[in-house]
Amino acid sequence: LMVWLAASKNGLSLPIIFEPGETLTHENYIEIVLPHALSEGQRLLGDNFIYQQDNATPHKHKDSIAWIKKNFPQFIDENKWPPNSPDLNVLDYYVWDAIGHNMHWDKVKSYDSLIDEIKKGISRVPKNDLLRSVQNWSSRIFSILKTKGAYIK
Repeated sequence: LMVWLAASKNGLSLPIIFEPGETLTHENYIEIVLPHALSEGQRLLGDNFIYQQDNATPHKHKDSIAWIKKNFPQFIDENKWPPNSPDLNVLDYYVWDAIGHNMHWDKVKSYDSLIDEIKKGISRVPKNDLLRSVQNWSSRIFSILKTKGAYIK
């Protein structure tokens, strides 16, 4: 099961939940994810936000980059973002764990109940904790610089 989600100081986006076995290609990234990301970015932050993505192959495909450059107000391209950098991605260092901790796993009995609990887990992420995690981002950069790029705790 693959879930796409965005995080900002103002909250989490609505998720995109892909069907079991569905993979992300640059085509469905452009057709499904990017328009949703743009809409959710505008909903959460207005027209002045920076889109950041990891270096997954569909993300850095030339057609994906062209769509992003044409439609997003700003973005961080792969040349300005370190590969394999979960310590700098609020989804990786906070949000996914928070969602898991806020799901009622005992209620997951089927695919549909799993989807329902994922959505509820997302809605239960404390907004103050999310804000604190986003605000902590710049101090994480300094910590990574101190460790010369090693993972931080």
